[in-house]
Amino acid sequence: MQILFKQPLLLSTTVAISLLFTGCGESKVAQCTKIIKVANQAVTLGQEFGKSPQNNKGSKALTEAAGKIDTIANELKAIEIKDEKLQGYQGRFLKLYQSTSQGLKDTAKAVDKKDLKSANRNVASLKKSASDETALVKEINTYCTGK
Repeated sequence: MQILFKQPLLLSTTVAISLLFTGCGESKVAQCTKIIKVANQAVTLGQEFGKSPQNNKGSKALTEAAGKIDTIANELKAIEIKDEKLQGYQGRFLKLYQSTSQGLKDTAKAVDKKDLKSANRNVASLKKSASDETALVKEINTYCTGK
C-alpha cells in the first residue's frame, strides 16, 4: 500500500520540478533583446562604413568590413533562442549577414581586378541586402513589441 502513495508523490514532484525549469526559460523579451543587440551592431557598422571617406572604400576596407560582419554573424549564431518565431528571425539575420559578408568580399576582389562591371553588380546586391535588413528589423521590432 505504501508503494501506491509514493508513486503519485514522485509523479507530482517530477511535474513540479519540470514546470519550475520550463518556467525559468528566458522570456520572449529577453530573447528579442539579445537578437536586437547584435543586429544593432551590424547597423552601426554599416553606418560607420557609409560615413567613411570614399578613398577608404578600397578592397582592404571592404575585406575588413566583411570580417566584422562575420564576427557579428558568429555572435548571433551563438545566441540560444527558444521562441520559434525568433529562431526564424535569427536564421534570416544570419543568412543576410553571410550574404553581405560574401558580397563585400566579392566586391573587394572585383575592385582588385579592376572589374567595374562585377563591382557594380555586387554593390547593387549589397544595396538590396540593406533594404532587406531594414524590412527584417521592422518585422522583428513589431513581433517583439507585440504590435
